[in-house]
Amino acid sequence: MTLALSALVLAVVTNAARTTSAPSPLPAPDTLRVVLVVDDTVARRSLVQGARLGAEEASHTGAMFGTVVTLRVESRGAFDSTARASGADASRAALPSLYVVAGDSSTCSAVMPQSVRPTIPVLDAGCPFIGGPSAKVAYSLLPASAFTATAGDSVRVELWHWSLERFGGEQLNERYRRRFGERMDSPAWAGWLALKIALDAALHAQKTDGGSLLRQLADPRAQYDGQKGRPLRFAADTHRLVQPVYRVTGRGDDERVVAEVAP
Repeated sequence: MTLALSALVLAVVTNAARTTSAPSPLPAPDTLRVVLVVDDTVARRSLVQGARLGAEEASHTGAMFGTVVTLRVESRGAFDSTARASGADASRAALPSLYVVAGDSSTCSAVMPQSVRPTIPVLDAGCPFIGGPSAKVAYSLLPASAFTATAGDSVRVELWHWSLERFGGEQLNERYRRRFGERMDSPAWAGWLALKIALDAALHAQKTDGGSLLRQLADPRAQYDGQKGRPLRFAADTHRLVQPVYRVTGRGDDERVVAEVAP
């Protein structure tokens, strides 16, 4: 073999080795974009805080599956401005994967047109009513029993309570307390659960676009863990979350859960 041929063979082998040993670029991660819209960020503080805790925990879980989780919190005014800007340049705007909304009728109604057209699901975390044509993309975290009047002014229905300990409730309450220095209440739990449901739906769908999430939410087999000791699910006919709720009496340090009401 001539010296020139030997050099050529060595160069080919070296380049092949470099090509083989070079690491393959990682695929771009999917991004789960959740937008929380509220009428008043101060009045809805515990809901916002719960959503932030949920987003932080979802981010840790999502990272293991290549999914990035982002949460954007907007007041009604900021949402209106964002919607106008997105409409002016829709081709460049990154659409949300899912909306979470709480507030008065005006705030909740404002989200629906932005959701229905591109088919983005909405999780109701505190709206007076979501119905009509928009109901097909809306799912409520509030069971119908939450609106049922209780006997006597001293007893009220709650979705969650800071004294719950079973089924991981104690650990969830402690994580919230450490993060915000406050007790976890029903709105905080709803905010936390909304982000957990969003990530669960994305992981099962293996996609983060609104249409895929909506199909997953509509799946009658879909179940979610809300630390209540039983799988939670959305009713096919009402789109409300089927879940236990709690009858609570007292205020402040004297509060206590007197009964768990099965769905």
